[in-house]
Amino acid sequence: MNLHFRSDSELSLADVYARLRAQALRSGHRYLVFVSGSAAWCETQLLNVPTALVNCLLVARHELCGLTPSKTENTLGSEYSSLLINAHNHQKLNDWLAAAGCLTAGGVLLLLCPRFSEWPGHFSDQSNFGNVRPSAFMQRLLRLAVGLEGCFIWDQENGFSGNAPNTGDNWRKTLPTPSQIATLAAIKTVATGRAKRPLVIRSDRGRGKTSVLGLAVAALFASEDNDCRRVLITAPSFAAVKGAFEHLAGVLTATQWRDDCCFVGANFLKYLPFDEALKSRDDWDLVLVDEAAALPVAGLRALLLRRPRIVFSSTVHGYEGSGRGFDIRFKAILDAERPQWRRQSLVEPIRWAVDDPLEQALNTLFLLNAEPRSGDDERGELTVRVVDREALCNDDLLRQVFGLLVQAHYQTTPQDLQYLLDGDAVLIIARRGNCVLGVCQLLPEGDFAEDLAVDVIKGRRRPAGHLAAQRLAHCSAESGYLTAKSLRINRIAVVADWRRKGLGMAMLTAAERYARSRSIAYLSSSFAADLQVINFWLAQGFAPAYLGSRRDSASGLYSLIVVKGLSPQRDAAAVRLARQLNKDLSFSLASVYGGLSPDLLIVLLASTRDPARVVPTSAVVVAQRYCDGELIFEQAAASLAQLCLACDLRAVSDADLAVARLLLGHDWATIAEQFALTGKADIELNLKRIFKQLISTLV
Repeated sequence: MNLHFRSDSELSLADVYARLRAQALRSGHRYLVFVSGSAAWCETQLLNVPTALVNCLLVARHELCGLTPSKTENTLGSEYSSLLINAHNHQKLNDWLAAAGCLTAGGVLLLLCPRFSEWPGHFSDQSNFGNVRPSAFMQRLLRLAVGLEGCFIWDQENGFSGNAPNTGDNWRKTLPTPSQIATLAAIKTVATGRAKRPLVIRSDRGRGKTSVLGLAVAALFASEDNDCRRVLITAPSFAAVKGAFEHLAGVLTATQWRDDCCFVGANFLKYLPFDEALKSRDDWDLVLVDEAAALPVAGLRALLLRRPRIVFSSTVHGYEGSGRGFDIRFKAILDAERPQWRRQSLVEPIRWAVDDPLEQALNTLFLLNAEPRSGDDERGELTVRVVDREALCNDDLLRQVFGLLVQAHYQTTPQDLQYLLDGDAVLIIARRGNCVLGVCQLLPEGDFAEDLAVDVIKGRRRPAGHLAAQRLAHCSAESGYLTAKSLRINRIAVVADWRRKGLGMAMLTAAERYARSRSIAYLSSSFAADLQVINFWLAQGFAPAYLGSRRDSASGLYSLIVVKGLSPQRDAAAVRLARQLNKDLSFSLASVYGGLSPDLLIVLLASTRDPARVVPTSAVVVAQRYCDGELIFEQAAASLAQLCLACDLRAVSDADLAVARLLLGHDWATIAEQFALTGKADIELNLKRIFKQLISTLV
């Protein structure tokens, strides 16, 4: 790269921008420029850079140089030639990275920021941690940025510096790319080949995964032997798939585009929000699911089973932070339900050239492409130890830890990297040699003054953090959950090859040992209530304490808080919460928790029931009469429901059918579809078999 600058004294930011922009346009790359100094000085520098403000995206709290800040959700799928981020007053890292994905080849990202020597302290002041120490996250970022190719610094005191990478010239966008061509063929195979062979498309940002969906639909609609006329596309929002409609309309000029539907003669592409797509009973010839990693896995599975021709598309690495975790979890479902599924990857970027300096810089600074190691090649003793924050200064260790957290959780984002480095979390790491096999992250909670705890219980105050402690205190009206010191297990993750080998249990044992040594009153955890996950926590001696009343938008599941008391007093309090949860469930199932899965409800009821609870004899008699044909279902339903609530159904085969009908109130038609039965008569035959088995366990 031939970048020639005059002496620093003669330079202006306009000179720097113009040269970088010119070279970026030739090479197809993008560059990052830190404009470092006081807020007033940074803004002054922009006055001489008018070209930077043409087709420029502004990420800031306030208007700057005549530009209006844009909301992140409104930029998805958009393209900009310049990007301006005001880090003096806008420090939401996820917004920075979402915006960076909109910057096209030839673009320059101008990042206005405090002086490097002051920024770590400024960053901490602006964060919600309340720490007085300078931000370790920002210290790391600045240390690495100074040495990265394609990163430049325009500093108030020291002028211009940076590392210019060696890049080629005369870049030209070539579409479709080789991997796009292969992906188009794979989508056609799903639409026209054998059914029940779904396709999963994986890509990093900027690879044209959404556009290739639109191009594939255009090719299908243009085909003379087209049998694919009705195509449904769904995603977290219409903005996420707007590009597919644009590419369809761009290829087929006869397209009529109305709101969320494109018509091409008798063919059409229709967008539905994910919830509506799940409910749709229309006969779709092909279903496309974009940004699948941001959608509930349970819903994806339901759609997979219902639609014989379906394509899933997902970002693997990026600011969303969810792709790798989705990749692993959904693969297990596909392997079980559709073993002949296929995977296709989009490799070549289309918005910028290969080896883009900005993409590489952001991957390094924010660990967007961090992944754990397998550990198979490592030798030596397996250790499980508490590590301090300073240990994460080792970037190899940090990359492994963060990569494992991203892989294991559907909502880990780059903002969580900041929390990991700057927060007060305690880390327990399972390691073999230099390979991290497991991570357990503990967050301190509680230690409130009594008056503050009372204000929280009464709903007058809600301090930042302390998720479990505040929720438990509020629902139980017991201030002890807030005045006592506790630890919430925020994340626990194990590499795929080492799961179900006792590492999770070993890390929790270490966590409990650490907690007892510091007089911690109780441990807690909050997570999306999945059957497998709940059984893990129950096996470790935790008790269900609180069930959220709304399903999480990302997981599609209810959130559950579990507790383990570390003293007789706290243990008794945990039992009280479990018993109260059982009562609450008994009276609010159909009205509040109708979306709860039956098998999950069985476990929740069994693990929270009072062992001293007596099974009503009258209910057993009625159930027996129903099984013998003396009573119809409607006459016996109340007693049958009583038995479901009073007994441990975990040992009764197919008990989920009875729970779905009697406790969750699913109608006969829904039950028949859910359990693959022919109708009411068939369902009742199974109900009688279930209750005969249950009665036999009570004798």
